[in-house]
Amino acid sequence: MNISWSITRKHHQWLVRDYLLHVRAFSNRLLKEVKKEGAILINGESVTVRKEIVTGDVLTVQFPAEKRSDAVEPKYMPLQIVYEDDYLLIINKRRGLAVSPNMNDLKESTLANGVLHYFDTQSINATYHVVTRLDRFTSGLVIIAKNRYIHHLLQQSEIKRLYEAFVTGHLEQSCGTIDLPIARNLPSIIERKVSDKGKRAVTHYRVKRENAQGSQVEVELETGRTHQIRVHFAHIGHPLIGDDLYGGDHHQLTGQALHCEWVTFQHPIHKQTVHAYANKPNELKRLT
Repeated sequence: MNISWSITRKHHQWLVRDYLLHVRAFSNRLLKEVKKEGAILINGESVTVRKEIVTGDVLTVQFPAEKRSDAVEPKYMPLQIVYEDDYLLIINKRRGLAVSPNMNDLKESTLANGVLHYFDTQSINATYHVVTRLDRFTSGLVIIAKNRYIHHLLQQSEIKRLYEAFVTGHLEQSCGTIDLPIARNLPSIIERKVSDKGKRAVTHYRVKRENAQGSQVEVELETGRTHQIRVHFAHIGHPLIGDDLYGGDHHQLTGQALHCEWVTFQHPIHKQTVHAYANKPNELKRLT
């Protein structure tokens, strides 16, 4: 992967090294790898990191080839690609599919296996860097970076995500905010709970409709703690339908009724706003 930047007057006579570290958020480790296995060019000519850049230069970085883990085998699976460019991929993940493999069970097919197979069939020199994770039974949008530099930039950026959740019962308020810290529910390594010893977690919600089965709620996360939506709604007495881990009724549905419907963020390279949308699966539409 190559990325180029046009140098403006603001960075006239900066060293390449300083520009990449302080303007383009390179880590020292990444810069060393680019020097060793990639290339740095100014106006098409190879240079060192000690070279000065001047206004009007085009600085290009050729990143080293991505290195994959042999443990994750590419496997075909149908993928619903919502957005793709040279730098990233957004997929509408189906319910029941894990985002990444469990190192104790590498035979299970996960989204990682499917994306690697897709990269191979499209001759894309990339590996799997998941930016936004979803639980196995949470459907919806997953952002995947094709390069770990892009992954780093996206992790530092603000990504707005809107979810639809189907919760048991009817909430007292049609909209509100749940601001309660979340921690691990020891000795479990999976389950979480509201705890004063936890990290701050903020969930905003708005009730869209109600029926005999429960409430359809639009949810926006201000923070991104593990199981945040599931834990917060369970704590206030309205666990997600199907979420047997946190007390939800699983007779209507297997796994939590939760879908990541929208993502919005500034693209890490061209800086334009990216909007992506994913329809709910039929299992959740039946709850409306």
